[in-house]
Amino acid sequence: MAGTTHPDVPEGISVRRWGAENGDGLVIDVDSGVSASVHGIGVEPPDDASRANGPTWAYIVKDDGVTLMDPGHLGSFDFLTDGLKVLGMVPSDIDRIVVTHGHWDHDGGVAELADASGAEFWAHELWRAYSPYSYGQLLRADSSPLRVEMTRIGERMRDAGPRTYGGVGKKPAGTNRQPGGGSRDKYDEVRSALKVDHALEDGFKQGSMEYLHTPGHWPDELTIRLGNLIFTGDHILPEITPHPSMAYSHPADLAKTLPERYRKSDEVWGLMAYLKSLHRVCQLGKGLTVMPAHRLFNRNEFRMTDERRGAETIAFHLERCDLLVDAVESGHTDLEPATRELFSYRPLTDSYHLMSAASEAISHVELMEETGDMVVHDVEGGDGVRLELTGSRNYRDVIGDLLSD
Repeated sequence: MAGTTHPDVPEGISVRRWGAENGDGLVIDVDSGVSASVHGIGVEPPDDASRANGPTWAYIVKDDGVTLMDPGHLGSFDFLTDGLKVLGMVPSDIDRIVVTHGHWDHDGGVAELADASGAEFWAHELWRAYSPYSYGQLLRADSSPLRVEMTRIGERMRDAGPRTYGGVGKKPAGTNRQPGGGSRDKYDEVRSALKVDHALEDGFKQGSMEYLHTPGHWPDELTIRLGNLIFTGDHILPEITPHPSMAYSHPADLAKTLPERYRKSDEVWGLMAYLKSLHRVCQLGKGLTVMPAHRLFNRNEFRMTDERRGAETIAFHLERCDLLVDAVESGHTDLEPATRELFSYRPLTDSYHLMSAASEAISHVELMEETGDMVVHDVEGGDGVRLELTGSRNYRDVIGDLLSD
């Protein structure tokens, strides 16, 4: 960080190497409160990945062998190994690779690291079931009216221009880039070929680490507890609120591959599943330091938070439901106008950002359908949907109960 002053370092963190102002290349040691050694590497994304959330934080835990969590994107292997060198490590030192969930900025780097290290690959038992399917395939398999309308909204925006990444088109000046090599295009193929060596169940313990299933952002999401730390993947993040998944009905060919306990899809998909998982983390105890997969360090500052961030995120979604009610009451009864009103603070000028916003709006509509506060009508002729309020506000009690404990 040439030309900048090193920021204050929080208690429990020591810096091995400073990096960019968004955390790219930063290498740290973390006090876990137990005998395990913990390190973090800000693994930079490749060229063809979004830079909006900075690096993926890979954590290395030395306890009952060496565990590396979330190696980052396919195409980020050199950035990861560069960080390992700072720690005096090489890939062959890794015994197991654990991913918090099946998104390409978390499990994309598994294949490269596993090949170089010979390490086992560990993931939640749902990871294996979903891995043969791309996100697009999962969406196309769901023909619910809201999902069909979201697709139609995206198609209307396709000609608006190329996909952008939140206005962040290049890495901060003074740092080096590694070509992406079309890694995004290869990701689905590489992921589908991976074999899980150990399928993790909720509550599994390994050394001082406990693996908790916390679905909602994605069905296979794990939160990992170690001493006074909780490694939250994308479940709880500083600064930003993770994207909740939408409700989903498993296609028959996918459902038959799932353990019986997961075949009721609303237990692992949708906003309500996410809020319940946030509540669970809030109940783990007080004074737990969140080690997130993104935004641990941003704008040249450490962004440390604790388990209370989970309650803040629940409260955020309660407020978002209130705003959705306001939008529909003011006449925004079609999905796209309601989405734009809900995200009026953000320019939704291309298909990617509009579709992302629409999917989050849908997750709130679905929760309010579930609580009896909203009805979704098919527009006559099959061209769109109309949102109608029932007059009740049951969602406030349902979500409020999660905040009152």
